[in-house]
Amino acid sequence: MATRGSNLIPSPELKAELEQQATLVFKPKGTILFRRGEDVSGIFLIHSGRVSLALDCDTTLYPARILGPGAIVGLPATVSGNPYSLTAKVVDDSELAFVPRDAVLECLQNSPLLCFQVMDMLSGEISDIRSAFKNGSTGCGKGRSRT
Repeated sequence: MATRGSNLIPSPELKAELEQQATLVFKPKGTILFRRGEDVSGIFLIHSGRVSLALDCDTTLYPARILGPGAIVGLPATVSGNPYSLTAKVVDDSELAFVPRDAVLECLQNSPLLCFQVMDMLSGEISDIRSAFKNGSTGCGKGRSRT
């Protein structure tokens, strides 16, 4: 199994294509990029610094993940169009590249190869999440164990 978070590192080809559509932004420590449940706006590529992805509750089953340079934040929601499922908070002052959802989708529509790379990244995320939930609930509210 891949290291937690390694599914969120794009290939050099995907990163280069997304960077062409990106706007560089600097976010200080403590900035919330997006909250769980908010409408999707796009993805963030981490150039420097770190970003935490977490549920909005205490849980030991799916603890916060800290992502660093090279990772993509917000990809599942951006591709699906569903609200963000996690909250992203800047852990260290960070330089990020923001890519709006429409630009991400256009990139994927124009390149089957990049589309398959994203599918591979998302399937790895699904596998990690299923492993985390395999033996219990999320610890948020009234979850049930599912197998």
